[in-house]
Amino acid sequence: MKTRYLLLLLFLMPLMSLHAQRSAVYNYFDKGIDGLVAEANSVDTEYEEEKSNHVYSRMFSSPILYDAVVSKAFSCSEEGEEAESEMVAMDEKRAAVIDKLLLDVYATHPDRIVMTEEELRSENVYSGVDDKGKQPSITFDKPMMNIPDNVDGGMKTTVVKPKYWSTGGRVGLKFTQNYISGNWFQGGESNNTMLGEFDFDLNYDDKNRITFKTHFDVDLGFATTKADTLHSFKTNTDRLRIESTLGYKLVKNLDLSAKMKLESQSLPNYPTNSHDFVSNFMAPFDANFSVGLNYKPSWEKFRFEIYVAPLSAYNYRFVRYGDLTSRYGIRAGRHHKEDFGTQVVVTVPSQKIFKIVDWYSRAEYYTNYARAFFQWENKFDISLNRYLTASLSLHARFDDSARGLYDDEYGYWQIKEFMTLGITYSW
Repeated sequence: MKTRYLLLLLFLMPLMSLHAQRSAVYNYFDKGIDGLVAEANSVDTEYEEEKSNHVYSRMFSSPILYDAVVSKAFSCSEEGEEAESEMVAMDEKRAAVIDKLLLDVYATHPDRIVMTEEELRSENVYSGVDDKGKQPSITFDKPMMNIPDNVDGGMKTTVVKPKYWSTGGRVGLKFTQNYISGNWFQGGESNNTMLGEFDFDLNYDDKNRITFKTHFDVDLGFATTKADTLHSFKTNTDRLRIESTLGYKLVKNLDLSAKMKLESQSLPNYPTNSHDFVSNFMAPFDANFSVGLNYKPSWEKFRFEIYVAPLSAYNYRFVRYGDLTSRYGIRAGRHHKEDFGTQVVVTVPSQKIFKIVDWYSRAEYYTNYARAFFQWENKFDISLNRYLTASLSLHARFDDSARGLYDDEYGYWQIKEFMTLGITYSW
């Protein structure tokens, strides 16, 4: 009997050992599964930032045509700097994947697009949260975009042509008035003046190398004086001028330029109590053509140009009335003269030097090394309001070829100054 129990015990011992091993394996895997479940359950507390990440909002909202997605797709720029943290770097990777998904929608299913980003920004998309703590609702007042029927798996593209031409100008009408009674203790004369101004600019710029600028200005002023018994009024300012410059950019701020200037007047001008005019239309007429270098420094607070044409300036003067030719330096029996020389032009475009004061200046010098010509124009516009402007003009001129204009006090120098008040409109 003892032998029988011994044999049964020996048979059961391996089975008990096998059962114990199997229980240990089960416990191992049970603990592993429990650990995974616990880790999964901890997402709600450990990864709240991931659950509310704004990067995912574009995936689960209505399809919107975002400008940044399209801009990045057509951009040739390199990737930006490395992210400051691992979280930011991960967000950038997620955003890149979402951008690709959205771009695929734009290209293959444009009819699914609800609206553009610009339309989205113009909407009142946030309706608020109610008292019961419900999530905010998003509402759109505008209907969905109307997609043309001819769109077949592609995007509608609008081509915007660059603007090469530009125009601008100014028109003004200004007056001065002075009244003096006949018995005024200091004496004097009453007079009235009127000045009309018109400026027009036509410019071309291909945004690369070629520029073309044309400036046309007309100044015409009249004055009355009791001392002149033959004329009710006379012209005191009269100028017709057109100036064009064609430029080719050589390097930054330096152009190879061809310049043309034509200048004359529109009406005759009479001395006091005289029927013989001393100037008229095409009497004189001055033309200048030159090729030189134009330097335009790019200063923020002050703009100016310096044009130099060494030995490449052609100057032409014409007087159509024979009795006026000697007055303007033309030999008797001829109506014109011409020569070559050097030209220098310094221009200060109209710009603010004070809060309400604009300054324009143009200085021109020409010489053929036998004679010299110089003129300097300055104009100060004081803006009293949007349309009312007070102006001060200073004009100095030197021309030693005009023998008939020599003065014992000033020599060949000529000075002109006047101040006006009037209405000016610019565009």
